[in-house]
Amino acid sequence: MKATLSNGVLKFIGRTKPRDHNIFFYDSLESKHLLLSQYLNKSLENNNAAIYICSAETPDQIRDALKYLMPVDDREKEGRLQIKSYDGWYFEDGRADAMRIIGKWKSAYEGYTMRGMGLRVSGDTTCFFVNDMVRDLMRYEYALHRFLDFPFEALCAYNIKTIVDTGYTEVIMPLMRAHGNALFLSHGGSVILEPEDTEDTDIEELLNIEI
Repeated sequence: MKATLSNGVLKFIGRTKPRDHNIFFYDSLESKHLLLSQYLNKSLENNNAAIYICSAETPDQIRDALKYLMPVDDREKEGRLQIKSYDGWYFEDGRADAMRIIGKWKSAYEGYTMRGMGLRVSGDTTCFFVNDMVRDLMRYEYALHRFLDFPFEALCAYNIKTIVDTGYTEVIMPLMRAHGNALFLSHGGSVILEPEDTEDTDIEELLNIEI
């Protein structure tokens, strides 16, 4: 049976607005691809632009996964969709400098603004966990949330299995607090939480883990 997104998730995607900095946690690539296709394509359908930064997969793997869900090739040819690797965007010379990364987002936003377009972005953060650079990730997320002074729309992607496997479950709540709303997406369903109304015990119960 073909996977679908709930009405709640579709509304979450649809009501995302400029300066929103949200987060989603996924437990499978299929779930992530389905959400990404809707999230990115919503911007493209409105004649705006979209950027996705790969980490758990290569750009070509993302293209192959999304091309059955949205017109990837056409939008890339138009220059309205960019699919890039984390290396060169998040990382440069083995380092992840928060203000440099934010500067790249701002430069991309300004470039599209000159063409009369808005910008919606998403990035997978797996690279920070597998390279033991979670402290750099936290600096970046909090800096982006605090200093977001240009109106693009951001949705940060987190593989919950990677977080658990690398032993970083204690950062889930701090990460949520560095964002607006938080979406937990899995084959079993979806939950949307507001960080200020969420406790560690809520996450432990939801994910069946210990923080």
